[in-house]
Amino acid sequence: MKKLLKKLVAGALALALTFTLAACGGTPAQTSGSTGEGTGTAEPTTLTVYTWWDITKFAHLQKMQEDFEKANPDIKLDFVTIPTDYANSMITKLAGGEIPDVMMLAMDQVPRYALNDMLLPLDDLASQEYKDALYPVVKDALTVNGTMYAAARDVTPKVMYLNTKMFADAGIEIPEDTWTMDEFVEIAKQLTKGSGADAQWGYYWANFMDQTYAMIAAFGGKLYSEDGKSSVLSTDENTMRGVQFMYDLYNTYKVCPSAAQAAQFGDNEFSAFMANKVAMQIGSLSTASTFDANNVEYTVLPMPYVDGVSQTSSFVNTWVIPKEAANPELSWRVVEFLSGKEGQQIALDMNYGLPASTMVDTTEFESKTPYNKYFVQALETAIPFPTNINGSEFQSMFQKECESLWAGAITPEEFAQRVDEQGAPILSK
Repeated sequence: MKKLLKKLVAGALALALTFTLAACGGTPAQTSGSTGEGTGTAEPTTLTVYTWWDITKFAHLQKMQEDFEKANPDIKLDFVTIPTDYANSMITKLAGGEIPDVMMLAMDQVPRYALNDMLLPLDDLASQEYKDALYPVVKDALTVNGTMYAAARDVTPKVMYLNTKMFADAGIEIPEDTWTMDEFVEIAKQLTKGSGADAQWGYYWANFMDQTYAMIAAFGGKLYSEDGKSSVLSTDENTMRGVQFMYDLYNTYKVCPSAAQAAQFGDNEFSAFMANKVAMQIGSLSTASTFDANNVEYTVLPMPYVDGVSQTSSFVNTWVIPKEAANPELSWRVVEFLSGKEGQQIALDMNYGLPASTMVDTTEFESKTPYNKYFVQALETAIPFPTNINGSEFQSMFQKECESLWAGAITPEEFAQRVDEQGAPILSK
């Protein structure tokens, strides 16, 4: 009987101890230092972020990751690099079920992805404050048919870089920021001289759509009709003025090196500029970082004035969330940080892109150099790079035809006609 009584008392004490531990939030199996499943502290969720940049080579991405994870200890970011043919590669990956949580996407690809039902709409995730703070040039890049599908990574308004060493060596003064396109041509002529190893040129641009369109935009031109179903090169007067001007730079004024001539100085689009062989070239804010790293002497001016207006174009790279992302709310926390005040400030402070949001303070940035103000001013006046659901195929064709135009093998009129004729079946799909 006494043994039975002792067993009952022991059982009651054990039961009481169990309830006491439960009331205090603990269990007999837990320790304060344990983590993981079945413990008091969950492991952070790892989210994959796909980019065409290698994070090990870009300090601003490393800083963004560090600051985000510090502010969000429940999330770890794993950056995955897709270095070549990014847009097409990601289409294949998404179709095959390889779904990142967040991914970079260039603005000209957003319609293609969105209209193929590959992106998560962000209207219900982004706050009205976030949307209202976006610069006007950014808003068009993020929306398709009135729906927001992307958030800005950074903004790249185009400006004109001047090689100050070449100007000084030639005894040419840096023009005022109200310079005109006629002044630009005269300077380019003066700075083009020599032959063979001694040759130098006044201007150059790589055969990339953003640099070519920046000059078309300077003349107030455009690429597509209002409905996006055709191109307007042969019918838009301002577009033709820009095309004719670029043709003349190569074939009439002869102030530009060919692609082969420029390539002899390196495979970077600015190699000839950095070798003090090209005096002027269109670039963006990140161009300054490249020049600084290579000890290039340069300054910046707005695009030359045409008809009393200095006008440029701006490209927006974005962050998007795939439609099938496993944790859209967590994905948005990443996108909101990278594209919001904190992430955009990092990109600006480290010279990798202009901010998309007016919430970012540009005061310190503008005070660093006499010319940084031109980047900020362009945020208010730049024309967005034109986008189209079939833009990738059209741009490939356009660049191919440009090669013949720059080489003088066809006239601007023939170029415009060929582009419009080939563009019609591409754009009307």
